[in-house]
Amino acid sequence: MLWRGIHKFKNIQVAPGGQSIGFGDYDTEGRTYFVNNISGSSSNDGLSWDKAMDEISTAITAAEAYRVLKGGTTNDYIRNKIVVQGTKTPYTALTSLPSYCDIIGIGADPSGNGAGIPRIGADSGISEGVLATATARGVNFYNLQFQAGVGGYPFKGTNLFRSRFENCVFATNGSPGGAPAAGFEMGNAGGVVFKDCLQLNQSSIANQFTIGFNITGTHFHGCRVENCLIGGDTGVKIAAECVNAWSSWFKDCYIGQLSETCAIGVDDNATTGHIIYAGCFVQATTPFDLVNNANRIIGCTVTNAFTT
Repeated sequence: MLWRGIHKFKNIQVAPGGQSIGFGDYDTEGRTYFVNNISGSSSNDGLSWDKAMDEISTAITAAEAYRVLKGGTTNDYIRNKIVVQGTKTPYTALTSLPSYCDIIGIGADPSGNGAGIPRIGADSGISEGVLATATARGVNFYNLQFQAGVGGYPFKGTNLFRSRFENCVFATNGSPGGAPAAGFEMGNAGGVVFKDCLQLNQSSIANQFTIGFNITGTHFHGCRVENCLIGGDTGVKIAAECVNAWSSWFKDCYIGQLSETCAIGVDDNATTGHIIYAGCFVQATTPFDLVNNANRIIGCTVTNAFTT
């Protein structure tokens, strides 16, 4: 939100003029990198708006190099920030993510379409927003739109731990087609928080995601998905390979139909663990298909009916 001229997310404050105002009341020993794909350059150091970098990927490379340099070989857990200016041009898709870093979008709210949104990924062709294979830890995303073209993934990764998404949008601009494409897909996730996030289709083509929220690996533990809108042919899918699904929940979320009928709202095949579904609104032909202990559905509304 905008507060006295300062964009503020939790304890993170970034002044429009380029000054970084700490992290809470203490110094993380990290750097703040500024990114603008209109006025920035790959040769800039990114340490002010006047010397902004051109792409988020450029800033990620610099942030990771500085984190290792600052921490040495035994302690590289300092936190950096990457501040991304929303422009009329989408940022290049990401193939790698930083660790221990906050990526903050400033500009228009990401829950729409058009100029000014800090958007990652093109909306044409078969394209991704994020397609990362390396493990990332402690990376937080604020006020960003992850955009995919036909058949692509807005955000797909292999391993993500102790990270956060707030006020982020996972968007497609066409038929998901052959992938099968998911709005958010991750192999393993632990300690990941989603708050106030949205999935949508920016296109006149009606097709929604094949899967809205997809966990394909062995771990989905200590995760919280709160006040989010998740939709697809299947809303949420947890793989049978998921053998560690403890202490995670979906709370106060809408799950199900967007532009097309949703076949299964929650398809939870986890063989151990108890993901909680509390206070959610589910619109699907089959609202819940849970392999293990259906009693973890608590106070959910299912297409004009109340279920526990």
